[in-house]
Amino acid sequence: MAIRKPSYSSSVFINCPFDEEYKPILHAIIFCVYDCGFAVRIALETVGGDNRLDRLISCIKESRFSIHDLSRIESPRLNMAFECGLFVGAQRFGNQKQKSKDLLILDAVDHRYKQTMSDVAGQDGKIHHNKPNEAIAGVRAFLYRKSKRASIPGAAKINERYNQFLRELPKMAEVARVTPDELTSFDYLLDLIEVMRTWILRTS
Repeated sequence: MAIRKPSYSSSVFINCPFDEEYKPILHAIIFCVYDCGFAVRIALETVGGDNRLDRLISCIKESRFSIHDLSRIESPRLNMAFECGLFVGAQRFGNQKQKSKDLLILDAVDHRYKQTMSDVAGQDGKIHHNKPNEAIAGVRAFLYRKSKRASIPGAAKINERYNQFLRELPKMAEVARVTPDELTSFDYLLDLIEVMRTWILRTS
């Protein structure tokens, strides 16, 4: 399954860790992006074909917004910092369209990202303390402020809807003929995104 490519102005590139501990934060962010009326671009959206760097460059080029969670910046795990640099480079040195880009920096610990990547200290930053509801609040605030869309729901409403989605997830997994554990695994991330999109459209 491949994610339908959305327009540049509605695309949000997510640069984050891909590990089990982070997964609840990632799923909450993805849900928030779609519930706010935007669409996710992520390195895992395609398999095979182009190498990972080519996929990242395509996602970055085709996204006006990006979310960079730097909570796992520690040697030797520097992928998130590298991808953040690619996005800033596109923003600073690209054509007029690319210069319209905006990014959000996330971290789990107050002020840490300003120390680990001091060059981005002036960028938007939100701290989620490894809590999905706080990640949703940070992402919602960023998308509302940068896009100036009046129709974006508040963080409390998005959290309420996300919790409802999680309660209904086992039934939706059954309909999709997969187990809940499969549907929430990284191997099935695109399936989960499609389930989220469908649920959001149905309940909006």
